[in-house]
Amino acid sequence: MNPPVLAFNFLPVRFSADDFKGGLIEFESPEQLADLRAKLGDSHVVAKTRTNIACIPVQADTDVYGTPTTFRTRDHRSLTMRLVQEALLRSVLGWGYKVRRLSPPAFVSRLAGRDLLEPSVRGRRQEALGRLHVYPEYRLDSRTIGPSNHPGVIVGVKSRYEIDMTVDELIHQGLDVRGRYVLSEDAASTRDPRMDHHAARQAVGAVDHVDGTDLVLRDAPGVTRISASNAWLESRRETFDDVVRALAGADSSRILKELDQKTFDLLGAFGRYEGAVSIASRLERLGQLQVAGDLSVAIEPPVGSSSGRKVSGTYYQSPTFQFDQAGDKTSRSPDRGLDEYGPFDVEFFAKKKPRIAVITPRAHKGVVENFLFKFLHGIQGERTFGLGFIRKYHLSGCDVSLHPFDGATTDANAYREACRRALLSGDIDLAIVITSEDQAHLTGDNSPYLVAKSAFMGQGVPVQDVRVETVRLGKLAHPLNSIALACYAKLGGIPFVIAAPRSLTHELVIGIGSAHVKESRLTAPERVVGITTVFSADGNYLLSNTSREADYDDYPRELLRSLTECIDAIKIRNAWQKGDELRLIFHVFKPLKDIEAAAVKELVERLTRTYAKVEFAFVHVSTDHDWAMFDRASAGVNRGASGRAKGHYVPERGHAVPIGQRELLVAVSGPMDLKSALHGAPKPLLLKLHRHSTFTDIEYLGRQAFRFTAMSWRNMYPSRIPVTILYSDLIAELLGQLRHVRNWNADAVATKLRSSRWFL
Repeated sequence: MNPPVLAFNFLPVRFSADDFKGGLIEFESPEQLADLRAKLGDSHVVAKTRTNIACIPVQADTDVYGTPTTFRTRDHRSLTMRLVQEALLRSVLGWGYKVRRLSPPAFVSRLAGRDLLEPSVRGRRQEALGRLHVYPEYRLDSRTIGPSNHPGVIVGVKSRYEIDMTVDELIHQGLDVRGRYVLSEDAASTRDPRMDHHAARQAVGAVDHVDGTDLVLRDAPGVTRISASNAWLESRRETFDDVVRALAGADSSRILKELDQKTFDLLGAFGRYEGAVSIASRLERLGQLQVAGDLSVAIEPPVGSSSGRKVSGTYYQSPTFQFDQAGDKTSRSPDRGLDEYGPFDVEFFAKKKPRIAVITPRAHKGVVENFLFKFLHGIQGERTFGLGFIRKYHLSGCDVSLHPFDGATTDANAYREACRRALLSGDIDLAIVITSEDQAHLTGDNSPYLVAKSAFMGQGVPVQDVRVETVRLGKLAHPLNSIALACYAKLGGIPFVIAAPRSLTHELVIGIGSAHVKESRLTAPERVVGITTVFSADGNYLLSNTSREADYDDYPRELLRSLTECIDAIKIRNAWQKGDELRLIFHVFKPLKDIEAAAVKELVERLTRTYAKVEFAFVHVSTDHDWAMFDRASAGVNRGASGRAKGHYVPERGHAVPIGQRELLVAVSGPMDLKSALHGAPKPLLLKLHRHSTFTDIEYLGRQAFRFTAMSWRNMYPSRIPVTILYSDLIAELLGQLRHVRNWNADAVATKLRSSRWFL
């Protein structure tokens, strides 16, 4: 393997001077700030500092507004990079683009030759498909620091699908628009001349039915009826593809296949890298970019490019999986380790012959029986899941009872009655419920999936749902392997653990994730937070059983209660002594505000009365960012008959690069993890350490978070985020949805299901 040559979509900047001049005004209110921006927007950059408002003239000959002040670029990095971002916006507008977003500036390139769809529809299809477009959309986001330890600009890119035909025109082309979401423009709003006209189109609802020339809408918070000639289809990829099929007919398969290739050329790792180089070259050709008065910046090539600043990183080895308490049975692969040694708790797992109830529509009884036989006894001749559930997890057997019912896969009442009959038939350790993709859009009491979860889990029985589409697959080895793993964990088993570094400090890792629970697309979401706790004991990371959910507004209080309960339990279990040192590491789904950190500080102050030293770290774990990491030495893997390698320019899983002292990028998906040769560039994991943290070893925290991406008991493959956040998100989403099912017994999660990983 060639040594990696890491590169990024980050363009460092160099300032022409060490300071710049402007005015300061005392901050009084947000309205004051808005008024100043409206008044001075053409001549100044107006930005809030911690306690004041800075008014920085763009031109050197512009009068200073406020108390004259000299700002040093080194001491006012956030303000300085705000000036850079405003200068980038002026450049984009100067190039002739309209923007979809002002801050950070985002723009769509509709220049000739940039439409990814156009080459595939030239000639006879041009008239029918000429008003469908796929353009590159770029975003330029200034940052105070990057992988080079310099300030600079992130170049983000994505594809923008646009359907410029009105719904009325599409109806006349024979497209069934029922159930599809539509966009409309607010005629009363004043349009900013700098904004792209497409940005004014907002989703207003889904089409329930067509009434003459009008669309009657559902899930419509505002208007419930709109003219079809004043509406456009929301251009999500699946909708866009349906429109292409309707307009292109038999030629649509070729067109969409070619579009997939063109989209990959833009969004694949190599394409993203080339795009960043191209943007940098264009900005370099402009010369020095004036940002304020006499201050200007020079834009450099991307970090790690052939002419850019060099950067080095660290490579994290994949963790070792452990299958016994002594640490003698280990493997680099959880699957191979389970086949060779059995699960971690094989000596003390109690349910050696679990009772499993299977709920299925009678119409699928035959294929479900075949599926269950393969689940229990394995697939003969297959390396993956050849042992089956019973032998792989060292069980003595399984008592399986099938409960078929008359009803469709969308009949929630039929599912509820079948679950009730199964519960009356005797004790159950696990329920397997056959669902379908047809019910995926249903919520609350209308969802067979949620109704079945509520019925069984309310009585302390964990549920594994399996879609009938999965049951019918010809190749079942890998799906069955993941289902068996989750089932064992739901039964209370510990399939495997990963080794934790030995330390003199007791350590708890707490994951705080979230979910937006909505009845429908456009209804106001209910924000639910999930909390999980992972602790280190005897050199292993183990999942605590105090996982739960809370309303967003209540989660600091629930976090405090959960932590106190968890620490008290583990203190007794591990015989912690007065004077021991304790470390709390929080993985959070969003940057913690100071008021939220106060809840944890309160607990820390309470704990310091018992323990000699308590330190903590708040780590924001994010995949919602524009960072991209490349390896220019990576040729990819698995070059097939098509001649295309998978993962060209994609770095191996485990490469980590710091961004300053408090941020870290970690590659969590390598070339082998991509689904196909046309898979887009995977996002690295971004870790941000809160400034109030007292434990600040970002390298240690990065290695730990990386290990946790391999600890999932949901399937045999590493996840894109640590299980601390993954599990918390799953808890929040499922319990948030179950709140809307009648007779749901939430107490069962903290009592009867306490030993089950029911959320997997």
